[in-house]
Amino acid sequence: MMAWRGVRSTVRPGPRVGAIHAMAAATPRQAVVFLHGIVGADFIRALWPSFQYFRLLDRRLADFGVPLYFPGAPSAATIETRAGFLAAALAQIPADTLHLVAHSMGGLDARYLIHHHDAECRIRSLTTVGSPHRGSPLVQWVMDTNGLLQWFSRRFLVPGLHELTPEACARFNEQVPDRADVVYRSYAGCRPVGEMPWLYREPTRVLQRLEGDNDSQVSVASARWGDFRGTVRADHLELTGWSFGLPNRRAQRPFDHGAFYRRIVGELLG
Repeated sequence: MMAWRGVRSTVRPGPRVGAIHAMAAATPRQAVVFLHGIVGADFIRALWPSFQYFRLLDRRLADFGVPLYFPGAPSAATIETRAGFLAAALAQIPADTLHLVAHSMGGLDARYLIHHHDAECRIRSLTTVGSPHRGSPLVQWVMDTNGLLQWFSRRFLVPGLHELTPEACARFNEQVPDRADVVYRSYAGCRPVGEMPWLYREPTRVLQRLEGDNDSQVSVASARWGDFRGTVRADHLELTGWSFGLPNRRAQRPFDHGAFYRRIVGELLG
């Protein structure tokens, strides 16, 4: 299980705990923190040590000149557990203001973290991308049907997966209200079934029937939270810079995630 040792900055390395106060005068005013979804880096790095959840994003954003952090939390753990790991990670970041950008379940982790673990109120914004704020009925489909995606999810994504049902997220939303001093923004992804790679086509059909337009795992309706900034042409995995589909210019695949996150970070820092 990987703890907060996964935190890294693309501008300067984070200091040791004992060095934070000594560096107070040099503390950068702002930092941007990217939070991963349910299948985190700890799971994949066991087989692929150099894996980046947000593919090559550190390179695409390096010229902003602001520290970028990519902390890790245990894959498939509960939101409370994952948020605890992230809180420990953020405690090591020497910045006055933190902007969180979260993909998928990472958006729920972030909301829990903001509500329970940010006593100093350093977090000033949260931007979620394809996060299931209202849950996903696909969880029940995963539990009740057979297939590669379903087997993988049941084998590796429990118990965290159980916290992503519509019922569980409804309870979460009641118990974890937004904080008035934090700006909440959100984006959704969406592709029609015909543009999806074969692995995503059946879940896309199921979710389309139940909740409408979706990215194969989260519907546009569920991804809306706070100031909804719009829908991009991408499936759930493409939102992080990865894709199971072949390049297709007509379908605008691959999705230019670098340009997308550059726009987000530019708005945050602007």
